[in-house]
Amino acid sequence: MQGQEYEIGLTVGDNRSDIFTFVISPESQIRKWEYVYIKAGETNLLGRIEDLLSKSDLLNDRMDYESVKKYTTSNIKDNVDICVVKIIGAVKDGIISRSRYLIRPGQPVFRATKEMLESIFKFDDQRSLEIGYLADQPDVKIFANINGLRRHLSIIAQTGAGKSHTAGVLMEELLKKGASIIVLDPHADYVLMKNSDKAIYRDNIKVFRTPMSTGRYTAKLGKVDEFTIKFQDLNDEEVREIMGIHENFVNQSKIVKDVMEKLTGRKDVDEFIQKSEQIDTEKRIAARIKYLKKIKAIFGDKTTDVSEYLAPSRMSVIDLSGLDQSLANYFAYKVISQAYDAKVTGSFEYPVFLFIEEAHNFAPPMKVKGSGVSQMLYDTIKKIAAEGRKFGIFLVIITQRPGKIDQDVLSQCNSQIILRITNPSDQKAILESSENISESLMSDLPSLDVGEAIIVGEIVKMPVIAKIRQRETEEGGLDVDIVEMLQKARMEAEKRNDPRAIVENVKKLME
Repeated sequence: MQGQEYEIGLTVGDNRSDIFTFVISPESQIRKWEYVYIKAGETNLLGRIEDLLSKSDLLNDRMDYESVKKYTTSNIKDNVDICVVKIIGAVKDGIISRSRYLIRPGQPVFRATKEMLESIFKFDDQRSLEIGYLADQPDVKIFANINGLRRHLSIIAQTGAGKSHTAGVLMEELLKKGASIIVLDPHADYVLMKNSDKAIYRDNIKVFRTPMSTGRYTAKLGKVDEFTIKFQDLNDEEVREIMGIHENFVNQSKIVKDVMEKLTGRKDVDEFIQKSEQIDTEKRIAARIKYLKKIKAIFGDKTTDVSEYLAPSRMSVIDLSGLDQSLANYFAYKVISQAYDAKVTGSFEYPVFLFIEEAHNFAPPMKVKGSGVSQMLYDTIKKIAAEGRKFGIFLVIITQRPGKIDQDVLSQCNSQIILRITNPSDQKAILESSENISESLMSDLPSLDVGEAIIVGEIVKMPVIAKIRQRETEEGGLDVDIVEMLQKARMEAEKRNDPRAIVENVKKLME
């Protein structure tokens, strides 16, 4: 091991093979979450400080204020500062194994050195994705193992805690490795990533929009690609999904099937609407036909081929902003089903990473499935979660509501990046879906700062609390600065009420 060793304490009390306590030396400054170790021959037993205690036998909670004051002013001190440490494992040559060592009282405890930690958190260059640094040690970089993504990843955080920022960092790192990335983006949070001076992002990121996407940041984006569906390419099940007719609505589904079978002319959306109005004499799908007329702009002259958004070292952002959920679900289904088929058939040989933002809207639990939720999309996501690794397509689930995602899907994510979460039901859902996160780590979630994350699972050698690094690309979807916007509103109001401005406006009208 390199670097100077600093003894910071001695073990005391009753110690177990997984937890020990030590008394802190007077000159040492210790913080929660720091890493420490104990020597065991040529092996080091690495641990993480879970709790800090300071206790006194003399000054106890049975004393009143005046008695405590008397002792403190007389400079009598008997307090003892103690750390409680969770053992992570035995470390040798950067490899962590399960610890089975006996820890006796009186053993020296050392602060983990930068060299020791870097040997644990770093992988070889081909596998390493640089995502941040230790929350309390900025000089120790944290890397994720790209092979850990083979069994899927979930990024979980409450609104404003930094989940989209974290996802963007991971996308940047994967793109540098030549990855093929597809992003389902319901709120256009990632479209600005293509606006970069760096060629790796500028030349390899494409943004696709449906004809009905609202197009946030249009002025800043410039050219985007259009994602369209050709009506003639649809089967009756897909038409029913687009119209928002749930499969349980048997009569309505039958009408759609009958109409599709009777199309003989143009076989486009207008003919479908015309035939429907002729066949559906009882007006059972009249409301759905009205909806179809409203959204028929989504249909184009062709169905966007998978080869247009799936390519080596290509990141394709599918902008679904402005679409209602049922329509967003269908486009999401079309994109990922085509990508999945390309992997299963072998027509695309490279690994595919599928990022699903707001995943709770695309794969909710079965018990809440119903109107607006696509069975076809749900089945496809579940299939990728269960079998995708066999074919080389990997999920990254992004959500602020883990309790509202199907637990079969969430539990397939063997790695988690979890930022601040305070909702008890969401914390419970994380615990139930992951065997990698402990109660003690879960208790740290509410105290995380923005951008701090607990990372567990196969993407790291051991659980770690990291500060996610700065993005290299531009972010979208940031919170509105209310103060700044109100200042602009006041300036606009003052300008509108200025007599000179009124005169100028009248002159313009007279011209």
